[in-house]
Amino acid sequence: MSAPVHNDNAIAGEDWARADFYGLLSHLFSGQVTEDFLARFKQIDRNEIDITTPLGFEFAELLRAIKGLSAEQINQEFTDNFVGIGKPDILPYGSYYIAGFTNEKPLVNLRDDLSRLGITRDEKIVETEDHISFLCEVMRYLILADDPPLPFSEQRAFFHAHLASWYDDFAADIEAAANTDFYKTVGRLARVFFDVETQSFDFESTV
Repeated sequence: MSAPVHNDNAIAGEDWARADFYGLLSHLFSGQVTEDFLARFKQIDRNEIDITTPLGFEFAELLRAIKGLSAEQINQEFTDNFVGIGKPDILPYGSYYIAGFTNEKPLVNLRDDLSRLGITRDEKIVETEDHISFLCEVMRYLILADDPPLPFSEQRAFFHAHLASWYDDFAADIEAAANTDFYKTVGRLARVFFDVETQSFDFESTV
């Protein structure tokens, strides 16, 4: 799945930033981080980041962690913790956190919503649609879609249905895992970003 072709003027700056964060998390949780991807972030000056906000602080911490790592090291840590042999230490699937097992009713509900939105999974992707990486990419798609534009309510409904109830537990499991180092930083960034999204969606729902 890829984001749609869009009119730059139709996307607000705040939404571009949100889409970029979702894209960042999707890539980091894909297990297929590339050197080209890391190079873009290694060029960012951490001193230019506003660390007085929780999101800015955690993003600066991510930049610090990325500086000393290769794509191979990051992907290996992902494999060791999120893939592994047998049952991995951390399961990055919404169904596991919502229902207690993978490939359960939450995945069926998700596929129904994806079908309604006209979103299909690339056949090359082996993971199920409730994988955190895929869900972040869907959110990015929903933000950037403009042919036709999707109402903010669609973003809010998808987030609440498929991410809001389990991201905190997922981040806590990353934090508690014995063999995560870099991904502890990613987990903290994800939690703070999703907290901001939750607050934004809740605020908009009251307006």
